[in-house]
Amino acid sequence: MDFYQEQHSYTLARNANANSSDEETDEDTSWVMMSRDGEVIKLPGEKIYYKVRSRIGLDVSTPKALPNATQFSIKSDGGIVYVTNNRIIYIPNYPTETFKSFSAPILDFEDTRVASSFFGPWTWNAIVKPTVGGNIPSDVPRLELKLTFREGGHDAFQTKFEVMKERLSYARTLQQETGQVIPTGEDLPQYEPPPPVGSGSAPPRQQQAPEHQSQDPTANDAKEREALERYARSQEEQTPRGAVPQDALLAGQANTSTPNEPPPDYEEAQAQAIGMRFEETMREAADRQ
Repeated sequence: MDFYQEQHSYTLARNANANSSDEETDEDTSWVMMSRDGEVIKLPGEKIYYKVRSRIGLDVSTPKALPNATQFSIKSDGGIVYVTNNRIIYIPNYPTETFKSFSAPILDFEDTRVASSFFGPWTWNAIVKPTVGGNIPSDVPRLELKLTFREGGHDAFQTKFEVMKERLSYARTLQQETGQVIPTGEDLPQYEPPPPVGSGSAPPRQQQAPEHQSQDPTANDAKEREALERYARSQEEQTPRGAVPQDALLAGQANTSTPNEPPPDYEEAQAQAIGMRFEETMREAADRQ
C-alpha cells in the first residue's frame, strides 16, 4: 500500500469517528488514532497481527551520517508495539506533549536486524523513511530506529514483521505488473508472470472473435435506426397530452443530481496535498545531498 492510499484511508477513518466522544486523535506527531481506553483505532481494512505489551523501549533519531540535517530525536523507556498488515505502531506507556505515538508503513523500513550486547537486552534496529506530515523535519530523509525488548519477544516480532513485509512487497509487485489489488489481510493468490512477447499465445479476446463481426455493418445500422424509430413512435402514442415523457424526467433528475460546486473542505484538502508534496520534495532533495 503506497503513502497516498494510507493517508486517504486515515482521512476516511478520522471523518467517520469525528463525532464520537470515546476517541481522540494524535495528529501532531503521527497518524495513529487512539480511543479513550488507549487502544489503537485501526484504519479501514487494517488488522493487528502482533502486539507486545512488555516494556519496549523506543529510540528514533537522525543518523550520524547526516551531520547537515536537523538533529531530531524521540525516546521512550516503555511502551506497546504493534505489527499490522500495513504499518508498525508504537504507543508509549506515558505519553508527553511532544511524543504521543509513532507509526510508519512497513515497506518504509530497511536494513532491519536484531542485535544484542553481552549483558544488555535484545534490540531491533532499522532505517525508516519519515512519513510526510508526521511532524518530522523535512530535511531529514531517513531515521534510525531502535526497539529495545527488555522482557523478550524480539524473535516473534521480527518474524511477524518479515512475513508481513514479504506479503506487502508481493502485493505491490503484483499490482504494478498486473493491476490487481490484493488486500494484505487476505491470502495472496499465486503469482503468474505475463507471457513473453512473441510466444505465440494470444489472449482469449483475440482467439475467439465475436460472431456478429461477419455481418454487414450497414445493415446493422439500418436495423438499429428502424428499431429506434418504432420505439419513439410507440412512446409518443402512449404519452398523454401535456405529460412529460419519462426520458425527459430522468434526464432532468440526472442534471439536478450533478454537483456544480466543489465538495466540502475541498480547499483545505488541496492545501494539505500541496504541503505534503512540498515536504516530500524537500526530503528527496535532502536525501540526494
